[in-house]
Amino acid sequence: MISVIDTYTREPIANVIFIHDGKNISYTSPQGIAVLPKLSGKVTITAQDYETLVFHADSIPAIIHLQSKAKNLEEIVVLGDANKFKSLNKWNNLKKSTHVNSNGSVGIGIDAIFRFFGYRPASERRRERVKKLLKAYDEPVKDKKK
Repeated sequence: MISVIDTYTREPIANVIFIHDGKNISYTSPQGIAVLPKLSGKVTITAQDYETLVFHADSIPAIIHLQSKAKNLEEIVVLGDANKFKSLNKWNNLKKSTHVNSNGSVGIGIDAIFRFFGYRPASERRRERVKKLLKAYDEPVKDKKK
């Protein structure tokens, strides 16, 4: 029996595939346990969102640690000079958009962070583009003198 666990969380990983000569020979159970037949050669161990490992069949350890490819972000920290943005009044708008999360920490909405760096939603950009076109359409046409 072989146990497959996540390197960081120490949780068992279900549905890990063991491949020998291009054929699936075993899968892990929901508890992260697999039973392999006696083999020779190389065995590839792979799972979705985890790094792939290759072992010789006779030297597979009893506990295999797989590293996740996915990175989880606990929080986002924006560093910079606040004085640079005060003249643009963006810093004050960002501070106004803070809220208190359920765990008591103070958070900032992701849309406020995007606006802080100058991103505007497509609808807002479209609205500005239409205003410019209407303004150009409403302007009187100047006669060209020959």
